[in-house]
Amino acid sequence: MAVTAAWKWWVCSLLLLASTINYMDRMTLASVSRRMIDELHLTKADYGQVEQYFGYAFACGAIVFGWIVDRVSTRWLYPTILMLWSVMGILSGFAGADGWIGATLSAIWSPFQFMTGIAPILGSLLLCRTMLGFFESGHWPCALQTTQRLLDRKDWAMGNSVLQSGVSVGAVVTPFIIAAMLTNVPGSWRLPFVVIGAVGMVWVAAWIFTIRGRSLEAPAEVSPTPKSPWAKSIRALLADHRFWLLAVVVSCINGTWSLYRVWLPLALQDKSGLAFTEEMTLSRILPAYYILTDIGCLLAGAATLWLHKRGLSILNSRRAVFTFCALIVMPGMALPMVTRGDLVIPGLAPIHAALGILVLIAAGSLGVFPCYYSFTQELSKEHIGLVTGLLSFVAWVVPSSLQKPLGAHIDRTGSYDIAFQAGAWPMIFAAVLLWLFWDLPSFRKHT
Repeated sequence: MAVTAAWKWWVCSLLLLASTINYMDRMTLASVSRRMIDELHLTKADYGQVEQYFGYAFACGAIVFGWIVDRVSTRWLYPTILMLWSVMGILSGFAGADGWIGATLSAIWSPFQFMTGIAPILGSLLLCRTMLGFFESGHWPCALQTTQRLLDRKDWAMGNSVLQSGVSVGAVVTPFIIAAMLTNVPGSWRLPFVVIGAVGMVWVAAWIFTIRGRSLEAPAEVSPTPKSPWAKSIRALLADHRFWLLAVVVSCINGTWSLYRVWLPLALQDKSGLAFTEEMTLSRILPAYYILTDIGCLLAGAATLWLHKRGLSILNSRRAVFTFCALIVMPGMALPMVTRGDLVIPGLAPIHAALGILVLIAAGSLGVFPCYYSFTQELSKEHIGLVTGLLSFVAWVVPSSLQKPLGAHIDRTGSYDIAFQAGAWPMIFAAVLLWLFWDLPSFRKHT
C-alpha cells in the first residue's frame, strides 16, 4: 500500500496514543497512592522505593530494548512490548490482595523476600511495578525510531511533540477514570489498574490494522546506510561530546518531571503539603495540570517550526524554546510557600497564586522534551535505539535514586518543600549547557 503524508501523521497519532497508555499505566499508582499507602500500611519511603525500582527497571530496559530496536522491526516488537506492560499494569492491581492472583504474586516474591527482607505485600507491588518499568521502557526507542524514519528532519520536533503530548493526555484522563471508580469501599483503588491495563490491548489491535501492508522504512534523507557494529557505534557515540551533554540534560529534565509526577498527587492531598481534597485533586487540579503540559508540549514543537521559518537555525530554535520552557518552571520552587501564605504575591489570593504557578510548571516541564528528543535524533541515523537506550538509562537511574530518600525525608519532616525546591533548578542548568557546549566548532555543520 502507498505511504502518504496523511498516513504518516496517522501513525504519529498512534504513537501519541501509545504514550497515553504508557503514562496511564504509570500514573495510576501516583493517583491512588494515598489510598494505597493507607490500606497496605506502607510508608512514603516504601512508596518512594516502588518508584525507585520502577525507574531502575526502566533504565535497564532502555538498554535492552534500545539494542533490540536496532535489530528487529518495530512492526511486531512495538505491540508485543505494549501488551506486556499492559499485563503488568493489570497485575499491579492485585498486589497484596486476597485471591489466587494476589497469592501467586506473593509466592513469586517469596525467594526475594529471603534475600531482601521485604514483606510480600510490598514485595508483590515492587515486582509488578519493576516489570512494568522494564517493558514500558521499550516504548521510546520504538516510537523515536518510527518518527525518525517516517518524517523529514524539519518535522522531527513536531512529530516528537505529538508523540510526547500523549504523556499529558494519559495524565489528564487517568485521574478522571480513577475518580469515577473510587468508592468508600476498601480496595476500590485496585479496579483502575485492571481497566487501564486492558486499554493497551485495544491499541495493539489498532497498530496491527494500521501497519499492515505498509513500510516503516526511512525516507531518503535519513535512510540508513549499512549499519556498523554496535561496538564501533558505541565507541563513536562515547567519543561525541554531545552524547555526554545530552546525558546531563536528560538527567536534569527527567529529574524535574519525575519529582512532580511522583510526589505532586500526594503533596496536593496531604495536609502538610498543599492540602487540597481528593475530589478536587483528581477531578480538577491534576487533569487541568496535565492538559496544560500537553498544550505546552505541542506549542513547543510548533514554536520551533515558527522560529525556524522566521530565520532562526533549526538548532537555535530548539535551544530558544527549551530555555523559555525552563524559565517558566522556576517559580515552582516557591509553590509551597505561596500556598501556606509565607510568600505573598500582591493582588492574588494564595490559592490563585498557587494555581498560577502550577500552570507555569505544567507548560514548561514537558515542553522541553520535544526539543531534547530532536537533539537525540541528531546523534545517529543508524542506531537511534542505541542512543535512546543509553540516554534513557542515565535519565532514569539518576532521578530514581532520589525517590526513596525523598520519601524518607517526607516521613521524617512531613514537608514536601524540598521536592519543589529541588525540581526548579535542573532545567535552567540544562538550557545553559545546550547554549554553551552543543555547537562546538567540529559540530557546527549540524545547525
